[in-house]
Amino acid sequence: MDAQLARLVEFAALPNSGLQIAPYSMGESKPFVRMVYLLTLPDRSLMSYVESQTHGHLDREPSSVLPLVRNYHQLQIGAASQAESVAMIENLRKGTL
Repeated sequence: MDAQLARLVEFAALPNSGLQIAPYSMGESKPFVRMVYLLTLPDRSLMSYVESQTHGHLDREPSSVLPLVRNYHQLQIGAASQAESVAMIENLRKGTL
């Protein structure tokens, strides 16, 4: 597990990456219940890809994509900052050595 945690710290140090840990206390209020990918295309339009257990759905309709973007921003607000997240991982790593 230490190697996995170390890799997360390495990922967080990359120049165009971000790592934020959402607390367990978000529990039922977390905005997503399945895997969601949000994409910004070169023309600045947005697209989403949502996976379920049986299929995936690609969508470019703003009426479908914008609520997902708002939910993502709510998730970011509730999550720890990148510095706090890395500190949590480093503290956890101390217990895995």
